[in-house]
This record gives sequence, C-alpha cells and structure tokens, in this order.
Amino acid sequence: MPYISGGTSQGNSGLAEVKDVYHSGNVYVNGVPVALWQDGIASSTAAAISAFITGPHFSTDLAVQEETEGNTDEASVDARTAELIANGTISQADIIAGSQAGANAANSDAAPGAVRSGTTATTVIADTVVDNTLLYDSPLTGIKYYVKTVTKQPGVVFPYDVATIAPQNGTTVEAVIQNLANLVKNCFDPIKNQYPDAFMTCSFRQKGVGASTSQHPLGMACDIQYSQASKAEYFTRAQWIRDNVPYDQFLLEYKTTGTKNPWHHISFNSAGNRGQVCTFMNDKNCKGPGVIGLYDLSNI
Repeated sequence: MPYISGGTSQGNSGLAEVKDVYHSGNVYVNGVPVALWQDGIASSTAAAISAFITGPHFSTDLAVQEETEGNTDEASVDARTAELIANGTISQADIIAGSQAGANAANSDAAPGAVRSGTTATTVIADTVVDNTLLYDSPLTGIKYYVKTVTKQPGVVFPYDVATIAPQNGTTVEAVIQNLANLVKNCFDPIKNQYPDAFMTCSFRQKGVGASTSQHPLGMACDIQYSQASKAEYFTRAQWIRDNVPYDQFLLEYKTTGTKNPWHHISFNSAGNRGQVCTFMNDKNCKGPGVIGLYDLSNI
C-alpha cells in the first residue's frame, strides 16, 4: 500500500485512519514509498530468537549464560569456569582474553545507579493454568504479559515452568508470579517501550542454575538481549536503563564464549532496591569484586 505517515485518513476516501504497520523508510515502488505489512522489529526479534536456539553455539550459551550473575564469590566462578574448560565447553584462550577486558574498555561510565523504589503491580491471581496467568496489561506498550510469554519459548530462550519448579525452588507459584509482574511492570516494559527490539533470554529459572544468590529462581530477575543492537550499543543502552529504570541490580554482561553477544541482567525487589550497577565479563566483575560502573567491553 502507499505509505501515508501517521494514523491519518487515507486521502479523500472518507475511510477511517489506517495506522502504520511498518515503514522501513527506504522501500519504494515506482518511486512511491510504501509501508510493509510485516513488522520489521517483531520479525527481527523472532529471527534472533530462532537463530539463538538453532545456532551451533546454543549449548555453550546455555551452559555459560545461566551461570553466576551477581555472584561476588570469584572462587566459585573460577571453579565453574575450570569445569567448562575441562569438558571442552569453553576454551582457556577465551577466558584469558576476557580477563584483560577491564583494562581495555572502549568507554567507561563509573557513575553509580540511583536507588528507585518503583511500584508494586496489582496483586496477581494465578489462573487455573498457571501459564495463562495475566501478569500485566501495559498501558505503555499495549502488551499483555502472561506467565508463559515471559518464562517460555518463543517468548524466552531458556524456558522454565513456574507451576512445577516454583515449589522445588522453595517458594510458591503466587510469590513467583507476583515478582514477575513487578519485574515486568517496573523494568522490562519500560525497556521494551524504549527499545522495541528487546527480548528476554531468561527470567524465572530453576534454583541451582547459576549462583546461590541468584534472583532468577524467585522470578525477580531477567536477562535481556536486542535483535537490532550492536555490541557497542549495549553500553549506551545500559546508560539509558541505569538512568531511567528502577532496579535492584543491573548488570552489563559480556562473554568471550559462544556467540559472544552481550546482554543485560536486571532485577527488581519490591522489598527494597539496592540500585547496584556493575559490568561483568565471563561471570566476574570486570574491575574486581564490588566495583560499580558501566564499561564498554565490546572491543574484546
């Protein structure tokens, strides 16, 4: 169809307004700009998730991304890294390259994060089928977030079932879905509004996958990647998130293994947020335990 910017009526036809579906800005037919019926961002996101899941590096990413976010016990990180090297999942050369990352940051921003309380989502009542529970109906993005869309494929890369695993984690389904609702409302939805190509690689997951201090098993944390962002853009997007989103812990994470794609880890705690922001490389703080700040390690 010919492209008419915005939601205006279609010329003198008298027809109701037709809102843009997707306009690339550079697609023409006989010199006339046209709108495409397929959503470019949604399509690229679906393609990114598909490539992630079916790619040759998936087993490595599965092993290393679900590790130790937020863990300050570097000895346990080193022990787990040694296991992955021994079984051939990752290489010693990759780890050596990553260990130099902190000293070679392309850009840095050591400003601390602000502690923001955020807001508690409306009390969520679990549906008979837990996966069908509506967590949040966003007035910001227009997205209806359900348990299944934030915990399982195709909504996320690493899926876990809340109904069966929450009790195994020592918590309740009700507590997990309320935490997920708070996380979506305060963290993911504002990020999705700012960066529509954002998608979760993981939110809720099984206890024992990753650090013992991980907030994922409580439904308080998620990992985010972007289908249209370069490695360098993860740093600049992290700056926006730090300055505009309430969070308990926010990590800019890098890997020298697998696809080597960065990601953002963010958590929300309705009992009180720390506003902690750090940069990790291969599951360790790139500047040493407890050092805050954002560092662009995209040149590694």
